[in-house]
Amino acid sequence: MDATFGQYVDIESEPWYPRVAVNSVTDAILTLPAGFSSHVLHVRWDSLPVRLPDGDMSSSEWWDSLSPTWGKWVEGKPISVTSNQVGWMVEFTNHEAQVLPLDEDGHGRRLAALDCDELNTAIGGLQVDGQDIILIFKKLAMEPLPKDDQHLRLAGEALGRFHATCGRTLATPNDERAWNKRLDTLEPRTRSATKWRAPHSSDTQGTITHRNFGLDHCHLVDGKVIISGCVGGIYNALVPETSPSPALRDVAAAVLDLSPDEKRAFCEGWVSTAPSHWSSHKALDSHRGGLIIWEYEQYLEQRLFHQAWGEKEPPHVTQFLATVSSVQNGMYRVRTIAAGALICTFVPLTAILYWIFYPGSEIPSDFALGGIGLMGICGWILNKIYRYSAPKPW
Repeated sequence: MDATFGQYVDIESEPWYPRVAVNSVTDAILTLPAGFSSHVLHVRWDSLPVRLPDGDMSSSEWWDSLSPTWGKWVEGKPISVTSNQVGWMVEFTNHEAQVLPLDEDGHGRRLAALDCDELNTAIGGLQVDGQDIILIFKKLAMEPLPKDDQHLRLAGEALGRFHATCGRTLATPNDERAWNKRLDTLEPRTRSATKWRAPHSSDTQGTITHRNFGLDHCHLVDGKVIISGCVGGIYNALVPETSPSPALRDVAAAVLDLSPDEKRAFCEGWVSTAPSHWSSHKALDSHRGGLIIWEYEQYLEQRLFHQAWGEKEPPHVTQFLATVSSVQNGMYRVRTIAAGALICTFVPLTAILYWIFYPGSEIPSDFALGGIGLMGICGWILNKIYRYSAPKPW
């Protein structure tokens, strides 16, 4: 395979190139702006359109030949060009331009349209066929986020405020079929010996999510937590989103490698600012999926990406996926308690309806009423035990 295109791009040496997953790269015939060439990246499970810069990204002439399709554009001469995990970052005096060789559906511009104060989103860019090719960002003086409980809570609050903005823009009904189908896609691609599906609650709604969230994208700007990484890029292109995901997916992405105390601090911060029904008891009930099913989805994604780039899998990914069967077995065993709770609730209700509505039914004795009442109390207690036995969200 000849993976060298144009005069300046040898994609096999780029950090965004998933070298293990790629089978071949071929030319394509697509209508693109001047300065780009079109190709197709063939990975094990899909073929993805690639748009490569066909020129010198460090040249002001190359940038002057381009025109934005929305928002503002860069000014002056490029200072530097740096490869990163999603493409190339080109630095200018006042701006940074993220060049994306692959994208899914223009998610960078979608996030920019929210006009959310918690995000460092693009102020302009270049799109083709609804996919981002270049995103322009203001240069900000960002500091790394400390990982103490106070700052983790602040990061959770910032994510919650972002989700509150998203909820006012989009909130779709529970789409457990599409969410479970995503797991059905990830499991065979990662060759994982696990299978987990969830009956998500009605409080679990789809919305606009960050999609690439992680604590490494949380920074301090003048003492305030700002969330960066607001692009779609190759990670989204490798595993496209067929239905809007719930906000819990971003929360799960944040807590993958946190200690229990750190996880609690972040999640409590998120709950304090996110829409209340998205963090309700039903939404967080692990028997219905809760947060843990999205942690499972995120761990599968992490495994897929590490495999695609030929990188060693982090221990916390391996350890979590190795414990999935034991977690499922524990949840399965307590279903007998749920069955007992259902019986103890259904029998008294049926008896009461019989005594009230069935013609000629006998007046129940005090002993019968006491037995029915005791059974109802047992049903309530068993239901509480069942709920308490679910894996805690944090």
